[in-house]
Amino acid sequence: MRILASAPIVFLITSILAASALRAGDDPLPDVVAAAFGGIVSVRVHEGVKSPVLRNGRFLREPVEGLGAGSGVVVSADGFILTNAHVVAGSTDVTIGTTDGRLIGARVVSVDEASDLALLRAATGGLHPIAFGEDGPPGPGTALFVLGNRADLGPEVGWARMGTHARIRVGARPLEFWAEVLAPIGPGDSGGAVVDTAGHLVGVPSLLITYSAEAERADPRSSGLFIPARNARRAMNRMMEGPQAAWPWIGLLLDDPLIVQSQGGAWDPARGAVVRRVFTGSPAAEAGVLQGDRVVAIGTRPTGDNFEALDAVLDLKAGRETSITVERDGRRIDLKIVPAPRPADPRPDPIDDFALHTGLKLAKADGKDGRGSLALAGMSSRTRRDLPEYEAVLFDERPALVSILPGQNALAGLTRRLSVFSSGDLGQIIARCFVEEQFVALAHWDFGSRKTLDRAHVHRKVYPVVL
Repeated sequence: MRILASAPIVFLITSILAASALRAGDDPLPDVVAAAFGGIVSVRVHEGVKSPVLRNGRFLREPVEGLGAGSGVVVSADGFILTNAHVVAGSTDVTIGTTDGRLIGARVVSVDEASDLALLRAATGGLHPIAFGEDGPPGPGTALFVLGNRADLGPEVGWARMGTHARIRVGARPLEFWAEVLAPIGPGDSGGAVVDTAGHLVGVPSLLITYSAEAERADPRSSGLFIPARNARRAMNRMMEGPQAAWPWIGLLLDDPLIVQSQGGAWDPARGAVVRRVFTGSPAAEAGVLQGDRVVAIGTRPTGDNFEALDAVLDLKAGRETSITVERDGRRIDLKIVPAPRPADPRPDPIDDFALHTGLKLAKADGKDGRGSLALAGMSSRTRRDLPEYEAVLFDERPALVSILPGQNALAGLTRRLSVFSSGDLGQIIARCFVEEQFVALAHWDFGSRKTLDRAHVHRKVYPVVL
């Protein structure tokens, strides 16, 4: 499993001002791929969103309005189109453009933010659908093609190869399944199609990544991440059932490479799907699953890692009894469990959640006047590297976290920082730090000897692995 803890992540949407040339490969374009090209549409939206920014020491939410553009893949002749949720998020008007030059109005049928997919329907039919591939992502180096509206220049074809990573952990969505494609893709390709040499849909391109280790090179290697066709089709079927996809859950938060690394630890993928937290009142709690259990099967499906465990749970039906097999103290235990509807945003323990977004690990400590407090107990290597040197030296002194001004409060014009004495306090405050898809907080640290520091933490929201 590849973990993108040190790679910038960019959603592949674009403004209408962006432009970039797409270089075709030397290989000829197969006829079936040329035919599949007719199933790609450009997606233009008029959007109005507010983005949180830190300006002159204050958090503000600045309105951003304009035209956005992405891609879509036709999945039925009567006008259903699959795209990314982030392409149409906040949109008030949607227009699609076909490869034969038509501009057609479209409406948003359903949005599944959890998997970053959305379903549109064009105002007219007669479109050319692309057939879903039946298998999972192909082997590394397999020839592929990226079809999309790159830089809003209209649908184009990009020659590509399957990357070496068929499963990648990012933390950008609650229900994420990403695979790597090596291709000259860019903004505007989001929601398009990755197809094989038979013209079948292999996946939906969604993210652009640039590995930080190559950032200094004249030609840094950039890769794209796509949602595999099997996962995209499952989400599409869920969206067909209503304006928002409904998913099952059993109430387990798994040990996560992003959580472990954010606290300065090393991830061991050989451990498998290990339970880090059992949510109170969840189906798993009622079934008797315990923290530290290793999930080895859901129903009849073996679960060797987090991806297999999440994949198995998402195929369950809420309210229909199944079984979960866990390994505990060297013994395998079969438990009956009844999945329930998945809640909106199940979060980790507050100390884990804080580390996920700041790279700073907290632990209980003795506070002033005999009251408890939370103090720094460690940090991720990336956080230590990115801190200014004087701050890094200060944080080596293990300061106490005194208070936080959460983003929601700051944007509402409130300036009073909220005291942090326990993980319970921290949990209530963190819930108010999420602004859109950002974690926004101003933390006040006390180093003793009258040394204090206010540090702003602005980070994309990170989602844990929750079954």
